[in-house]
Order: sequence, then structure tokens, then C-alpha cells
Amino acid sequence: MPDSLIWPAVAIICIIILGSLALFLLRPALLRLVDRTKKVGKDGLTFERPQEVGKPETPLLAFDELMKLPITASILDREKNIKAQLQTFNLKSDSERIDVLIRTLSFSRLEVEFNNISNTIFGSQNNLLVRLSGTSQPLPLTQAQAMFDQAKETFSAIHENRTLNDWLSYLITHNLITQTTEE
Repeated sequence: MPDSLIWPAVAIICIIILGSLALFLLRPALLRLVDRTKKVGKDGLTFERPQEVGKPETPLLAFDELMKLPITASILDREKNIKAQLQTFNLKSDSERIDVLIRTLSFSRLEVEFNNISNTIFGSQNNLLVRLSGTSQPLPLTQAQAMFDQAKETFSAIHENRTLNDWLSYLITHNLITQTTEE
């Protein structure tokens, strides 16, 4: 084979390999497209619109299925304690029991949320929360800036690339504080 035909032959072989690979990888999509083909004519192909596929809904578990989920001895022990505690309340109906359980669950979730926050909050942010809880007046932004500057000076490695807004954003996004004005 002459040298002038080697490169075109290599290019054709590469195109065939890449084309085969593309057909193999795109086969499911191409098959769906062929299934949706509505009309073939001299104007080209016409396809039906794909059906809208929403997020698949998470199936709701029935009570029996929910109670068959894997559990531990620790959970069984807590369930027994909760049932015993419910017996000590003077509840008149299942509706009252459900309300008490929902309230207790809400407290438990809040407690878990606060424990998670306590593991990730900076001590200086905690100091700001303590200061805010001791007053009914909003804290001027200049005082918050002073507290942040002190934290930045004390813990420069942690806060060197942070701004006041970065420092406050954790507290704001976790609904621990609200910022009413820019001042």
C-alpha cells in the first residue's frame, strides 16, 4: 500500500471505530427515538413528543411495612419507654396521643438540630448569640463587626479569608438570628 493511502485508511478505521462506539453508547436513546417516529417523508422525520416524566413519587409505606423496617434493641427499648411514658399522661383520645407524639418528635428534632449546630458553630458566633439573647434590642452591625474582628484577631488561621457576612451567614441560614437592616 502506498504511503499516501495509509493516513486516509487510518482515519477511516478510526471513524468506523468511533462511529460504532457512539452507536453502541447511544443505542438506548436511538431506540427511543425510533419508537417515537411518527412519519417519514421527503421533508424528513417527524417524532411524537416524549411523555413528560415527573419525579417518581416515593411510595408511601403501609403501617405493616413501616413496622417491619430494620430496628435495633436500642430502638425497641426507647419505644417501650415512650409507651410507658404515654400511659402516665391523662390523654383522652388517640388524637391527643398523636398531638403529644408530634410535639415530642418536634422537640427531639430541634434538639438534634441544636446539637449539630453546637458541633459546627464558632465560639465567637456563640458569644454573639449569648449577647443577643440578653437584650430585646437589635445589635448594631458595628458591634457585630467588632466581635468578628476580635474573633479574627484571636483565631486568624480560621477567619483569615472570611468576611463579616460569611461569619453571620451561618447564623442567618440556620434561623438563629435575623438581620433587619444593613446598619
